[in-house]
Amino acid sequence: AGSSMGMAIDLVAENQADACVSGGNTGALMALSRFRLKLLPGIDRPALVSALPTISGRKTWMLDLGANVSSDADSLFQFAVMGAALAEQHLQQAPRVAILNIGAEEIKGNDLVKRCAEMLTQTQAINFIGY
Repeated sequence: AGSSMGMAIDLVAENQADACVSGGNTGALMALSRFRLKLLPGIDRPALVSALPTISGRKTWMLDLGANVSSDADSLFQFAVMGAALAEQHLQQAPRVAILNIGAEEIKGNDLVKRCAEMLTQTQAINFIGY
């Protein structure tokens, strides 16, 4: 017999559900999702996402919300790609993508954030607007 978490993920994999919500262990959720739902080509690890309401009534999608203890610039870039794809499905237009940083100035932030920003700047498929 499978766990309730595994069964919920299987329902998503079988197109019987559109989402899975779990109050269980985040690590287990991410591991089960990775193997049962598979990853997109070019994506190395999953990310937790949440749609947050804004004062204007729109939503903003944030990734990665705790699924990964540490990430490199490539992972942050992949999270931006996944977030942009998700937002585009909802907005029906290319979303603006930004990196949450300690400030808006290009000199602020650590090397990881700066490297990811450089990668996003060089990617024409993403409307990167900075920090």
